[in-house]
Amino acid sequence: MIKLAERICLLGLVASVAVLTLTALPVLWGSHLMGNTLLVHMMASGVLVFVLPALAVLWLMRTFCIGEAVGSASQLENIGFWATVVTGLLAIVTVFVCMLPVASTESMHLLVSIHAYAGFAMVPAVLLFIFGAIRLRRTKSMRSTTPG
Repeated sequence: MIKLAERICLLGLVASVAVLTLTALPVLWGSHLMGNTLLVHMMASGVLVFVLPALAVLWLMRTFCIGEAVGSASQLENIGFWATVVTGLLAIVTVFVCMLPVASTESMHLLVSIHAYAGFAMVPAVLLFIFGAIRLRRTKSMRSTTPG
């Protein structure tokens, strides 16, 4: 059951990061998020805010509590997981702080820039996490079917 929930969260993570990246691409050319693009970006961010902590808890439960040996995840998967969590939480926290009435205008511009860098850095982190997870699963499945 946990593996199914983890896979659903992983699918939600990949889908939301893909949508968030596609809607944020105009920022790379000096444009701003507005209109329907901003609306889609905000909807996808809601998925990410829900799925990222859920995936983190499920992955840590599987790794440390369920009985799988520590180190059962590949090195690539571990690095990708932690990079995804750090960049994702940084992107979430920077926008959250922008919504509070404590940041000045200059601070908000800085926080939005950090948000953009963290968001774009999340793309290779998620790819590394997915690639590490797929590679580990294929290695395990090949070992279990090999005679001897």
